Amino acid sequence: MVPSEPHDCGEKRNPLSILSISPCQFYPFFFRPLLYFLLWVAVVSFFPSGAQAGAWTQEPGRGYFKLNGEIVRAGAYYEPTGNRVVIPTLSSYTARLYAEYGLTRRLTVFGYLPFVKRITLNRQVGASSGFVFFPGDAKTGIADIDAGVRFGLIVRGPMVVSIQMGLGLPVGDDQQVNGLYTGDGEFNQQAMLQAGYSRAPFYVSVETGLNHRTGRFSEEFRYGLEIGWTPHPRFTIAGHLRGVETLRNGNSTFMGGTGGLGGNNQRYMSFGPEAHISLTDRMGFTWSVQTATRGQNVLAAPVFAAGFFFKQ
Repeated sequence: MVPSEPHDCGEKRNPLSILSISPCQFYPFFFRPLLYFLLWVAVVSFFPSGAQAGAWTQEPGRGYFKLNGEIVRAGAYYEPTGNRVVIPTLSSYTARLYAEYGLTRRLTVFGYLPFVKRITLNRQVGASSGFVFFPGDAKTGIADIDAGVRFGLIVRGPMVVSIQMGLGLPVGDDQQVNGLYTGDGEFNQQAMLQAGYSRAPFYVSVETGLNHRTGRFSEEFRYGLEIGWTPHPRFTIAGHLRGVETLRNGNSTFMGGTGGLGGNNQRYMSFGPEAHISLTDRMGFTWSVQTATRGQNVLAAPVFAAGFFFKQ
């Protein structure tokens, strides 16, 4: 089903700096394979898959499982130069499963499965003429999968230092005609060094590392900081700071899809709160929101997420 909400084009022709065209003239460019618009992400793909656990590993035979949904709805975009411009409304809705399981005291395996991702691009209609400049489009499918291991180098009292290795599996679609990609079409490998310290009721976790991307993509330097407070055994609130810096060693003319996961040469810094509410010792709910302080080649919109978790 095609999104029905119109984009108010009017009859103006004020140029957008990235393409020197108006929002209404923008629609033909969605048919080009290399575009200057993309959907962030996800996070994930925007965020490291094991961010839920920070540097800590699971105990042998113990696990953490999380089912959540994420919503991004953007009417603005950060150009590769960092300028913020108006675009036709682009939305992403993702349902995902994250799981990690302790094999030994130091070794934990994890997997991240976005099993349903829907991306929509609103139709564009002239405000006075009623002419349909672009009918809208949508894509629904599975997104790229991440899997890997986390190994505890130092597990001593409140202090932990770990290394995390992850592999991205390109099972999503990177061929959609209007660039509404649910995948990026490349095998990427992540290596992250993580450290954490916990002294009740507070904890802090930091991480930094490299995301090696293949094909035309540039490699990325990634970093993150998480500070949490548990004022009650069943309630934890945390603040997140995360970022990506491109190394610009790929194809500089390749930007990724219009609404896909695999943006190239992205830069951003994001922050936001996350809350965990435990219903029992083993299960509960989470809620979070992330927004960017700056960005390049990413959507300019907050990311809202809510989910249910279970601890084995």
